[in-house]
Amino acid sequence: MRGLAARLQQSFGRGERALIMLDNGDDYVVSFFACLYAGLVAVPVFPPESTRKRHLGKLEGIAADAGACCVLTHADIKASIAAAEAFADVPLIAVDAIGTDDADRWAPHQPSAADIAFLQYTSGSTSAPKGVMVTHANLMANMRAIEEGLSVGPDDIFATWLPLNHDMGLIGGLLQPLH
Repeated sequence: MRGLAARLQQSFGRGERALIMLDNGDDYVVSFFACLYAGLVAVPVFPPESTRKRHLGKLEGIAADAGACCVLTHADIKASIAAAEAFADVPLIAVDAIGTDDADRWAPHQPSAADIAFLQYTSGSTSAPKGVMVTHANLMANMRAIEEGLSVGPDDIFATWLPLNHDMGLIGGLLQPLH
């Protein structure tokens, strides 16, 4: 995680937006937290079903709207989207090829409550996807509300079928259990 965070810090400025275009798995979790560690704004998105314009269109719109500085993905996804026009000028970083060599170069980042933690985009099923800015304060307030409202305790076990690019998958399936 710190190796990727260090690489992001060396390549991009705090507050820049990084698309996380991965399937569910360890690399998704590492990429999300690496963005937080580096001071970048995570933008969770889904990997494209194919390279057809129809499947890439929403992702291209999100990348443009968010002003993506990079796309965190896997080598196989990187190869499939490299020719997409919208990603021609955006660095595609294969996180499955990043090691821990740079971990000691990571500089701790302490976000303020008003800093944006991530941008959550709507599905775009009825119109173009729209982004919602989630600050660190918003996220922590949500974590506390879920904890209190559902009487979440340290021995509770969580399960979800929702993908990590979905707000309930990310917040309820990953972040709440960690909280």
